[in-house]
Amino acid sequence: MSLQPHLALFVIVTCGVGYLMALAGLQKSALEWRRRHRICPSCGRPIQARVCKSCAG
Repeated sequence: MSLQPHLALFVIVTCGVGYLMALAGLQKSALEWRRRHRICPSCGRPIQARVCKSCAG
């Protein structure tokens, strides 16, 4: 089975639209490249785990 031209065009256009939507989301700050570092509100240290290790015990 060979790749049909209509299917190939559909895949290329769909990927292009997804890429442009991601860029628009990044420019509007609706999306972020990475998750920001979480900081404990009690001690001010970065939280690496689910809870702050220095405050939880």
